[in-house]
Amino acid sequence: MKQHLLKIKANNEPATMEQLLRVVRFRGFKVDKISMNILPQEQVMDIQVSVKSKRPIHLLENQLKKLVDVNQVFIEHATVAQAHM
Repeated sequence: MKQHLLKIKANNEPATMEQLLRVVRFRGFKVDKISMNILPQEQVMDIQVSVKSKRPIHLLENQLKKLVDVNQVFIEHATVAQAHM
């Protein structure tokens, strides 16, 4: 299973986070960690999401880019996640 860190810039709209998390779930990824800062001068959200999955990350990246309020998606890095027993 791989872990990926995504950096996302999105419009600061009420439903943006909900839509983003729905796409993550539908594409078969699990959120490990999420953080968000609102940049009021730009009216955008600066979001960092750490996700895990066996699926290729481009499947998630492509769908996130299609969301109307998402301006930018950047994949920071990927690591092999350790299995917890």
